[in-house]
Amino acid sequence: METKNTYLFVFDTAENFEKSKKNLGSEGSAFKRIICVEDAVEFDKEFELLHENELVFMVVHVFYTDSINGIKRFVASRIGKKYPNLGFMFISEGDSKQIKILMIEEGFETENIYKYWQVQSNLEDEKFKVYSKKEIIQLATGNSNFTSKAIKDTSILSNVYPQCDYAIITALEEDEMAMILPMIKKEGETSNTKHLIEYGHLIKNPNKKIAYASQQSTGMIDAAILATELLTIFKPKYLIMPGVLGGKPNDVNIGDIIVSTKVFTIDKGKLTTEEILKDEILKEQIDIVEKEKEEVKNVFKKEIEAVTMNSSAITKFIRKKDDILGYINNEDQTRKKNINLLFGPIACVRQVIDQKGYFEENVLVIDRKAIGLEMESYSVARACELVNNGATTPIIVKSVMDNTAAKVDDAKTYAAWTSAMFIKYILENDMI
Repeated sequence: METKNTYLFVFDTAENFEKSKKNLGSEGSAFKRIICVEDAVEFDKEFELLHENELVFMVVHVFYTDSINGIKRFVASRIGKKYPNLGFMFISEGDSKQIKILMIEEGFETENIYKYWQVQSNLEDEKFKVYSKKEIIQLATGNSNFTSKAIKDTSILSNVYPQCDYAIITALEEDEMAMILPMIKKEGETSNTKHLIEYGHLIKNPNKKIAYASQQSTGMIDAAILATELLTIFKPKYLIMPGVLGGKPNDVNIGDIIVSTKVFTIDKGKLTTEEILKDEILKEQIDIVEKEKEEVKNVFKKEIEAVTMNSSAITKFIRKKDDILGYINNEDQTRKKNINLLFGPIACVRQVIDQKGYFEENVLVIDRKAIGLEMESYSVARACELVNNGATTPIIVKSVMDNTAAKVDDAKTYAAWTSAMFIKYILENDMI
């Protein structure tokens, strides 16, 4: 679409607007008008003056250096609540990754963050829907015969991309996502310039719409951000995380599949010091006990974070365990030993573990039933608890690539394959 007939509202302070508006394009050519508003009163006043057929869009300056105060003021203004289909995008010249971390910390659902110069091109490429004043009012009041694919929702992103009942997230592009891609027919991708977030359908069943993306970096922070983006944009029924992990020594083998029934962290807590006392000498003349300090010891008091993931889906997997294993083992022509399918807790840490005895000394002391260890799953499960009122069911399915003490060549590729085959089976056989 051409943007020259669009009224662009900028939710910003007048001072910052004057410094930055040139980066949005020229008024009269890029946009019909570029209008700064600082609150709902100013917006309603300017909005009222427009003809009902005028096109309207809004951008919100984040104010990254002021603890994303721009987002907070915009939410408090209730403009987005009053006009759900007034399209908007967040803009900032700051680090979008850090902004999303701040949004999560402040309890907001994350949105894509764009640069000023990207606004016009995104609208020209129709990555955002732009409505007329009449359509915005009709959709807001519900008094309309206007036909639109837009869904009444506070997130403009739900008007842009298709509903996907399934979303798949992996920590790694190589090996993990590479094993998932052959089962999906791509239909499109989002406008995200940092994460490649794509959507399509299961090749064997076009009715199963799937969104999918891999992290830029491993770890819980990146997992939380990407999971929140997938949940916010597509609102899936299931968020699935396949991939690889370290298994409990002596109890699991390379390629064994673990379906998590609980995820928990083991490295959050409080680091403090405690004095170790050697003697207590009672003074004869005064009733005081002197304590002679022998040493100071660092003590880490753990604070356990956990998400329990028992669901009807896991019950179905347990019932069909033999069928699932039969399918995967028959597909595998490279190994003589059959893999196993296990169900149990998985621990989540913030570092790669390659140390003998670590699992026994740090994981089993917290949950004796734990059978796996990796770096992302807690964040994914926790995002499902908090975003969209907890409407999405997390499914963590990871396969063993080592025993957290000894690495094996090509084990990662094989483990990623067995995990992907599990996902392929449950989707193609309508188990979820």
